[in-house]
Amino acid sequence: MESAIHDFFYARGYTKVDSPILTPNACEGTSSLFETEYTEEEKAYLSQSGQLYLEPAAAALGKVYCFGPTFRAEKSKTRRHLREFWMVEPEVAFLEIDGLMDLAEEFVKELAGRILDRRKEDLKRLERDVTKLEPSLSKPFPRINYRDAVEILKRRGCR
Repeated sequence: MESAIHDFFYARGYTKVDSPILTPNACEGTSSLFETEYTEEEKAYLSQSGQLYLEPAAAALGKVYCFGPTFRAEKSKTRRHLREFWMVEPEVAFLEIDGLMDLAEEFVKELAGRILDRRKEDLKRLERDVTKLEPSLSKPFPRINYRDAVEILKRRGCR
């Protein structure tokens, strides 16, 4: 998967940016950080996102991405909550929502195709139903606009 992720972005002219794992502050105003002593005088935090570094890089380079460890210290009542995982984040200067949805669809399709091409037998040994991945390779993904999504959520009682 890691190779497929890098190949996907490289083929589309993206520049990989290695954002720091230790940062001086939170991204997007969150307060649930893993704090660590950086020096005797300074504290640092395990990164939650490379976005703060990607935005200026995208302004300079146009299309960038990062792929690396991410840490979340939120409290959870379930064992399924991930405190540490690897995340891929693309950032593109001047990309409208339709372009972003196109990129996401291409990404999912290409990675699903790569899995089916190279790891289908592994998934079968793990008793995974690979037929669920196959339709995603050819059909366009359904899309709705923001207003329609809000209306659907309201009808379902979500705020």
